[in-house]
Amino acid sequence: MTALSSLMPIVGALAGGWAASHVLPHMLRRGLIRLIGPLVWLLLFLIGMEFGAVLSSVQALGSALYKASVLALFTTLVPCLLIWLLLRRTRSQIPAPRPEAQTQTATFWQPVKECGIALSMVALGGLAFVWMPASVADAHPLPSSWTLLLILIVLVGVDLGQVDLKGRLWSFKAFATPLLVVLGSLLGACAAAWVTGEALQTALALASGFGWFSLSSVMIGDALGQDYGTIALMTDLLRELLAIVILYMAGMRYPLPAVGSAAATALDTTLPIVKQTCAPDIVPLALVSGFILTVLAPLMIMAFLAG
Repeated sequence: MTALSSLMPIVGALAGGWAASHVLPHMLRRGLIRLIGPLVWLLLFLIGMEFGAVLSSVQALGSALYKASVLALFTTLVPCLLIWLLLRRTRSQIPAPRPEAQTQTATFWQPVKECGIALSMVALGGLAFVWMPASVADAHPLPSSWTLLLILIVLVGVDLGQVDLKGRLWSFKAFATPLLVVLGSLLGACAAAWVTGEALQTALALASGFGWFSLSSVMIGDALGQDYGTIALMTDLLRELLAIVILYMAGMRYPLPAVGSAAATALDTTLPIVKQTCAPDIVPLALVSGFILTVLAPLMIMAFLAG
């Protein structure tokens, strides 16, 4: 999948939703926006099924999972730390909570509950892949995660149509965030290479997928063999799962590091979750950051594979 072929449907869905928001009746628009939550759960379930398929097809599961886990952990947490250190004065503009919600217990348990639901849907998807009989899957096919994602992005566009985007798409932080993700990912790859004993150049290539597993697995698999293609796929899937956890747990208080954790997926898979967990003014920033990293991913992978 090339960057252009991946970007065009996403941009089209987002633009279509944004245009529709200006002509839809208010009540219908509100009803469509309320569908984002349940559809995100279904998307997480489908992601879980995809992850289950990856795990069940890996030959040397232990070694591949170890390298992918270390890479995903370092390439997610190091960018978050850099963004927090350098852009920590930025907080999203969160509306003041109602008096009954102003308790530390409520503040703590709400993101924990939402994160627990998200991870449960992923786990259920993985178990469904393993346990669901083929006859049941054939008789009751689920929508593809790509189809559902485009529907969700249309709904995000509908919601985004009510946000004043002036000045938010071209802010300093919108461009600084992806650049810090790139720097943090490369530093994290160096640390992961030292921990796992992997070749530095290979680790840098694996880190440059920025969560775009359908791209990195193909490019790295073609260049280095299917084993490394599988590690690339697992690394970026794990980065996506870590980003989901970080968005639910920290998106409200620390939106920029949370968006940074999503890397390239802030433009697609995790965009609906950014909308759920962060303030409205963060969504345009996520779009810019995700777009830049989506464009950079194939260029950087090629550069490290050719080096």
